[in-house]
Amino acid sequence: MWHLAVLFLTAVINLCVASHWGYPTPMPNGEIIGPENWGGACDTGMKQSPVDLSFKASVRGKFPEFHFEDYEEPIVGGRVLNNGHSIQINVGSSPNVVLSGGGLPSEQYVMEQMHFHWGSEHTINGRRYALELHMVHYDSRFPSIQEAVGNKTGVAVLGVLFYVSSEANPDLENILDSAKTARNSVGMSDDLLAPLSPDDLLPRKRNSYFRYEGSLTTPGCGEAVEWTIFTQSLPISFDQLERFKSIKTNNGTILTHNFRTVQPLNARPLVYVAPIDYEIEVSSSDTTKFSSALAICIFVAYLLA
Repeated sequence: MWHLAVLFLTAVINLCVASHWGYPTPMPNGEIIGPENWGGACDTGMKQSPVDLSFKASVRGKFPEFHFEDYEEPIVGGRVLNNGHSIQINVGSSPNVVLSGGGLPSEQYVMEQMHFHWGSEHTINGRRYALELHMVHYDSRFPSIQEAVGNKTGVAVLGVLFYVSSEANPDLENILDSAKTARNSVGMSDDLLAPLSPDDLLPRKRNSYFRYEGSLTTPGCGEAVEWTIFTQSLPISFDQLERFKSIKTNNGTILTHNFRTVQPLNARPLVYVAPIDYEIEVSSSDTTKFSSALAICIFVAYLLA
């Protein structure tokens, strides 16, 4: 009986610790310095996320095209939720939003939810973006995302980066306007005020991205994620970014940031995918510029001779 009581108490303690994790407090200059010390795989794993997406550290890759099934359909019964660590949009079962192709290791991945991090969790060549959207999918061979996380390639996440712009993003405006109750109360959710499709939050250029094997970026940091981070970013206004940063946490404080510090790549393959003709166009453009400059120099030298 005593042993059962100890086991129960241990489980309760672990549950409480897991439910009260958070992000490091910003320094006076605004800099965020980790590590987060979340325990378990978060501290000991070798395939943790996020990472810096460095072109120099990447290898060139080519995968089949993505297939985005029902991404253009408005989310039925979509709600904006404050989960205490982010603003989340639960997709639900209708429509059945399915991701396939793109060199993913399983045949189909079903979208579970979308959520945001401010600033971005992934960086590109050391540069952090204003916001990052994660579209979380799980392998359709599993009945739920909870079971899929236990598989090496059970989860596929699409990452979309946002840069600060002078103009507001209408799709983000819909989400922020909808979160009237949720922004101030953890666990509360609000109906979307206007129709929203996952496709609205994807960049138009979807054939240029980084791919690597990583983890969830929140406890317990399960190393079961095939990450795809698109290189084309979308706009967000400064005012919209500030509204994300006004979301309340479990203890009533302001969630000024919710990005995890960058983790070591640890010699994992980081694949960069982009159209081959894009490189040819860039090379041709550079060659043309060089040829034009050379011609001008020769002409000037002729005049001065």
